[in-house]
Amino acid sequence: MFTSITNTANTYAEEEQIPRSSTPWVWIGFLFAGAFFIVGMAYGALEILEAGPDTLQILNVILVAVGILSLAYWLFCIHRLHKVMKELTSNRYPISPGEAVIKHFIPILSIIFLFQWPAEMSDYINGRGRVKMISGHVIGAMLLLSMIVRFFDGSFGTAFLFGVTMYVSAKVKKHVKTLKGATADQLPPLPDPRVFSRPVETATPPAQAMAESAEPAQSL
Repeated sequence: MFTSITNTANTYAEEEQIPRSSTPWVWIGFLFAGAFFIVGMAYGALEILEAGPDTLQILNVILVAVGILSLAYWLFCIHRLHKVMKELTSNRYPISPGEAVIKHFIPILSIIFLFQWPAEMSDYINGRGRVKMISGHVIGAMLLLSMIVRFFDGSFGTAFLFGVTMYVSAKVKKHVKTLKGATADQLPPLPDPRVFSRPVETATPPAQAMAESAEPAQSL
């Protein structure tokens, strides 16, 4: 009767294990977005004040540096997410962390891969049924859009990029958390507090009951 349930539990236990690595701190990416905004505002203000070209050139260098560092940290986040998936599946996950980084540098293929890896991750998470994640193709479209926006507005594009990545990281983290124990939505509901407010019924003590049953016998 319970064979199928037991087999399913064993299959999941054999397929997945708690990863040694933790999901990345994606929130750090928003600091880069803030740096983009501050430097960009300073650049605009100095342009209005007709600052020297040397000063504007320094700000340009800072903007380029922030852009490179933010992209490098985003790739680190992608590497870490795939490392978690590899450890989660005992190296059975099809995309390795190194591949997840390198393919973003290959022309044309990088655009295709921007849809491929989110689709693979979304299919895996949704396939286990414990956590729901939106379509990987939708995630890929948002990542591509954020990359395009970065060319026109570095602060908003970077915030958008890390916002989408934070969503993916949160879903992976929640999926891993289900392996460590029951989540709040899997626990039974709390008892109704009114149960504890009902009056307690009084019962006749055993000694009194014996005495009452003995009285009729004595009168006979």
